[in-house]
Amino acid sequence: MALFAESYAEARRAFRAAMKRLGGRLGSASLPGVGAQGEALSVDWAVVGPAGASGTLLSISGVHGAEGHAGSAAQRAFAAMFDPRELGEDCNLVMIHALNPWGVSHGHRTDADNVDLSRNFCDFDAPLRSNPHYARVHDTICPDRWDDGLSSRVGALFQSMTEELGAAAALTAFTGGQHSHPNGIGFGGVRPSPSHAAFARIVESELSACRRMAYLEWHTGFGDYGRPLVVALDAPRTAPRNRMARWWADQGLQGEDEAFDSGETPDWSGLLLPGLRRLAPHIEIAGAPIEIGTVSNFEAFEAVMIDRWLRLGLELGSADLRSALRARLRAAYDPADPAWRAQVVEIGRSMHVAALRGLRAWQREARAEA
Repeated sequence: MALFAESYAEARRAFRAAMKRLGGRLGSASLPGVGAQGEALSVDWAVVGPAGASGTLLSISGVHGAEGHAGSAAQRAFAAMFDPRELGEDCNLVMIHALNPWGVSHGHRTDADNVDLSRNFCDFDAPLRSNPHYARVHDTICPDRWDDGLSSRVGALFQSMTEELGAAAALTAFTGGQHSHPNGIGFGGVRPSPSHAAFARIVESELSACRRMAYLEWHTGFGDYGRPLVVALDAPRTAPRNRMARWWADQGLQGEDEAFDSGETPDWSGLLLPGLRRLAPHIEIAGAPIEIGTVSNFEAFEAVMIDRWLRLGLELGSADLRSALRARLRAAYDPADPAWRAQVVEIGRSMHVAALRGLRAWQREARAEA
């Protein structure tokens, strides 16, 4: 699809041009490091509509860098058909593009310091949460050498830990996030990352007047191929969960109970949405991270391992092996399949539209109650 860019620089130019066409006010925060083509890196954002609106549709792409091209396409698909007059006088649109620009540019999930941004939005003024069982899996899932038996060993370890601890605890050990192994998987860092700091500045400068928010955070890799999956972080039957469910009831969502083989989910730490709630407690938020599926659950986790090994493995193997693993990494996060990309574009349009419709209704309810 034409909305998919093949480089960070191209995606950034396309995003900024799309926001200018909407009359958006652009912002940018430079980040350390350089891109794969030697380019400077920045987190970009745009505000469309009144700056002091009490209702905001917030859309974020590129939290995991390798997933950023799909998120960028989803954002620009909505922008291409959006009329800013639909915001009314009390809503605005805030789009944050490529929160992890180093990862988008280099095609990696983590940032330049191996920090997984989706595990970095914890409260660093408090003691960091431990992942007590991560040390048991680290050596297996973070090998120096990639070999043909690795997948079988990882599967066997996960199975044995599931039998011992239960599915939720095993999933948390593998994917919940950790702060003890900087060269490991799911490393949440020991301080706010540069992207975390940039996001905090955006919240302070652009969201101080917001009181109600529709939230979309774009990811790929998890769930059925080409289907959207909402990773609901609010408890069932709470007001934010019920509101979100109404908004996206007709979006063809895959249920989390379908996506997780065990029906249980990990106890993730440092996720962006809870971090936003801590940074901006004055905002009521409905919404969630949205995954667009690509590969099986195990293959998605293997992609995390591949991503880490290609950067940090000590025995890099043959050029053919590295090329094959890079192809698997690409297939897990940014498939070149035109049909999948067309689904991303349609999902991006439809879920943004539904969220804005829901936000407008929420604003009307709030005015009626005032």
